[in-house]
Amino acid sequence: MIERIVRILVLALAAVALISAPAAAGESVPADLTTTEVSIPTADGKTLMGTVYAPRNAPGAKPGLVLVHGSGNGKRTGLLPEAIAFARQGIAVLTYDKRPLDNPVYSLLADDVVAAVGVLREQPGVRPDAVGLWGISEGGWVMPLAADRSKDIAFLVLASAPGLSPLRVQNWNMRNKLAGAGVSGALADTLSDRFYRLADDAGLFAEASFDPRPALSALTQPVLAVYGTEDTQVPAAESGAVLQQMIRTPLTVRFLPGAGHTLRVLDEDGMYTDELYPAYAETVGSWVRTAGTLTPRVDPAPTQPATSASLAPSAWWESWPAQLTALAVFLIGFLSYPVVALVRRARRRTVAVARPARILAAAGVTAVIGFVAYFVTVADSANWKGISPGPMLAGRPVFWLALQALALITVITTAMTIHGWRTAGADRVRQAILIVPGILFLPWALYWGLLLP
Repeated sequence: MIERIVRILVLALAAVALISAPAAAGESVPADLTTTEVSIPTADGKTLMGTVYAPRNAPGAKPGLVLVHGSGNGKRTGLLPEAIAFARQGIAVLTYDKRPLDNPVYSLLADDVVAAVGVLREQPGVRPDAVGLWGISEGGWVMPLAADRSKDIAFLVLASAPGLSPLRVQNWNMRNKLAGAGVSGALADTLSDRFYRLADDAGLFAEASFDPRPALSALTQPVLAVYGTEDTQVPAAESGAVLQQMIRTPLTVRFLPGAGHTLRVLDEDGMYTDELYPAYAETVGSWVRTAGTLTPRVDPAPTQPATSASLAPSAWWESWPAQLTALAVFLIGFLSYPVVALVRRARRRTVAVARPARILAAAGVTAVIGFVAYFVTVADSANWKGISPGPMLAGRPVFWLALQALALITVITTAMTIHGWRTAGADRVRQAILIVPGILFLPWALYWGLLLP
């Protein structure tokens, strides 16, 4: 059960494109650009479809730029605003449909990038010695792998590129969502650190521990990195610092004041538009047109909402098998008390009832089921705009406070049931079975924050 829940949550969080650009609203192409449909044969025998956008009247051969998607199964239309804006900078731009995958495999995606570069280099009017890569978010993990495999790649443009592992970045992203929703205290740890450690332990977070530093340090091409100072999905200051530490080739790092993760303009409702942030396209265009030979420049790093933290591997008692076992023990143990009572009544036998035990059974099973249901609901509500924990009271969701009250009642009635067990008479066995999950509930509830402020 817990494995299925974790799988659903991981896929749901990945589906919110925690670190990817939203799709374009339309597919119209301006009259000042030309388009050419191309097919990209991959190394494993598949074919990806793409489109090359180029300025209609630009003289001479043009540099080329292959656009690499962020997370999710992106279509080429999702990067249409970038394709148009960069093409208008005098660049031939190739955007293609990303290989559909249930979970990302960076090595496989990097092979696709290399194949796309080969196609763009062969297009008429494109300088084959000046074809490089632009990629957003997840693309920042993929592109250095591709650049290490093909020296035909002349340069890299990293947009909102993470310099840390996917697990660490996603955890930082979730903490920002929770902070934005006003959630503080134990629940913030539960929905971030503990959840992602469980997902990683279960092997359900693809490429969770991928370390981008070796590939970054192996780069031989010049690099332009662009970040938004208001990015809450990728830690821009930390990532920029990693690039400066690892990349030994000419590196330019630009931070665009006020820009968010996608480097697109927001409308009055806080939704991303198809308009790139001011000066973004020009920054990329001027750098690409010179094939990265401009004097390297590193902007001062912005202040992050918080510093990211690495997550330690789960101990055996935190692992998904241990958590699954605990849920089974709770449900069987807490439900055994009323079930036995119902069976005895059906057989017209006398049923001894201890009030603390009855309350323990009811509060315990409600707290466990309620916790799982609330956990799934809140995690599934996460999207690129934030998360919905429900009505709040003093920095705590009302539903969470109710679950904490149930957890406290469970602990108290467990103690009361233990105290009265010696005099329980014929009900001693049934109460003993009930006491076992009650005792185990205490450390479990402490771990998941149900008994913490």
